[in-house]
Amino acid sequence: MSRLVNWLPTVAAFIAFILTLICLFAGSQTSVLPDTSILTIYTSNISQSTEIAGFYSIHVMSYCEGELRVNHKDFNNCSDRTLFFSFDPDAAIRADTGNTTSPADLGWPSAITDDFYAFQMTSRSMGIFYCLGAGVAALALFERAWWAIRRGPRQTVTEVSSMMLSFVMLGISSIIATVIAFQFVNLVSYHGQDAGVTAEYGPQFLSLTWAATGLYLIGGTTGLVMVLIDRSRPPVRRKEQRGNIQRDCKTNRKREEKKATRGPIGRMEMGGK
Repeated sequence: MSRLVNWLPTVAAFIAFILTLICLFAGSQTSVLPDTSILTIYTSNISQSTEIAGFYSIHVMSYCEGELRVNHKDFNNCSDRTLFFSFDPDAAIRADTGNTTSPADLGWPSAITDDFYAFQMTSRSMGIFYCLGAGVAALALFERAWWAIRRGPRQTVTEVSSMMLSFVMLGISSIIATVIAFQFVNLVSYHGQDAGVTAEYGPQFLSLTWAATGLYLIGGTTGLVMVLIDRSRPPVRRKEQRGNIQRDCKTNRKREEKKATRGPIGRMEMGGK
C-alpha cells in the first residue's frame, strides 16, 4: 500500500499531462476530438440561404466548421493549427464564401466580430500557458523516471516545484477558457439574437481542463507532503544502521581470526598424540 501511495504524485501528473495534450490538440483535425471545443457558434439561420458553415467550433489552436444534421454534427474541415490562435469570424466567413461577399452583407452581426477582437490577445495567450504546463509536467515525469532507475528518494523538491508550476499554468489556462466560454455565450446570444446566431460552451473541454488542473494540484500537494515527511525524519537511524553494520563486520573479523589461530594449534595437538 505504501508503494502505491509513493507513486500517487507521478500517476496524477501523468494523467494530467495526457489531459493537457488532449485540451491542446483537440480540434486540430476533424478526426481529433472536434466535439471537444471551448465553445460553438451556430449560424443556422444565416447558413440556410448562404454558403457559410452551419456552425464553428472554437478550440485552443484552431477551429472546425461543418453542417448540422438531425442527430449529429457533420464536420467538414478544420483550420491550420497555430499556437497563437484567435478565432476571427470575418476571416472564417470570407473563406467559406471565397472572399466574394462581406459578412455584413450576409447578415452577420458586426458586434460579434468586435467581441472576438476585444478578446484576441487573451485567446492567443491561452495556448502558451497550455504548452508551458505540459512542458513542465513532462520534465517532472522524466525526472521521476530517472530517480526510479537510480532508486532515489520518493519525491524531490524539483518534481514538486514542476507539478505546482504546471498547476499554476493550467489554472491560468482553465480560467481563461472558462471566461471565454461563458462570456462569449452571453455576448453572441445577445448580439446575434436578431440574426439567429447562438452559441454554447463546451462542457467536455471545461471538464478536461479543470480535471487536469486538479490532478496537478493533487500530485504537487502529495509530493510536497512526502518531501516534508522524509526531511523530518531524524538522521539518527542512518547512523545507527551504519554502526550496526560496522559492529557486525568487526565481529565477523574476530571470528575469522579465532578460527585461523585455532587451526594450527589443533593440528599440532593431534600430531603430538
